[in-house]
Amino acid sequence: MNKRAKKRLKENIAKDQQERAKSLPQQRPGSARDPQQLRGFLPKPEKKRG
Repeated sequence: MNKRAKKRLKENIAKDQQERAKSLPQQRPGSARDPQQLRGFLPKPEKKRG
């Protein structure tokens, strides 16, 4: 792969990532809450040491 193709590919990947990051909060307005709490899972207990 030549330098121009690598550069173009890298730019396209970065552009796609920015678009996805921008569109995620708009699709899920309730994403501020922890998804595990919504499903009813309890927090992971701390390890017993000693």
